Amino acid sequence: MNSLPPVRYFVGCLLIAAFTVFIERNAHISAGGVSGLSIGIADLLHTSVGVANFFIKSMIFGFVLAYGGKATAFWTLLGAVMTSLAMWLFEMIPVDVDWSKWSAFLLILLFSKFPIGLLISKGYSTGGYTAIAQVMHQRHRIPLWITLLSLNSLSILAMYIAQGPTAGILTTILALSAGMSTQLWSTITSKLLDRQNWETSQAS
Repeated sequence: MNSLPPVRYFVGCLLIAAFTVFIERNAHISAGGVSGLSIGIADLLHTSVGVANFFIKSMIFGFVLAYGGKATAFWTLLGAVMTSLAMWLFEMIPVDVDWSKWSAFLLILLFSKFPIGLLISKGYSTGGYTAIAQVMHQRHRIPLWITLLSLNSLSILAMYIAQGPTAGILTTILALSAGMSTQLWSTITSKLLDRQNWETSQAS
């Protein structure tokens, strides 16, 4: 892992926060993950998504530190702080887009895991379920999608309790595809960006 993450790490953190606040929470559905769990908890407790997000990730951090190593834990913690802080700041912006459930559903289905893919393509995460999945993959060779699918049951339950059956069902569908979508976006991002970097270095 590099001493300083690439630009895609910082862009990914900001995009995750923006997607969570402006699309997922406004539409009251989620693709799962800690973001989905945060939205459900925030809606139930009438609090900030950013605050809920950081609280959950602070508990995950201990696991990453114990099993993922200090370097991984450091950048995971930084990603968690950046993402949670950005969510908190974005919530203060008076933008209230009235998404229909289905338009939001399609946007989330197609693009919500793109920001995560940016980070995973270089081995980073923001300290959510993906961080646990990465550690489990490194230590036990468990595919990312299996761990993500298991953990997403918490997010589905939170959205169901907070927003009712429709939100729960749509979040279930999105969560079922989240693991595969994350791996797909990671592969696409890596092939596009890293191939470009390799060609540039070869040309110079």
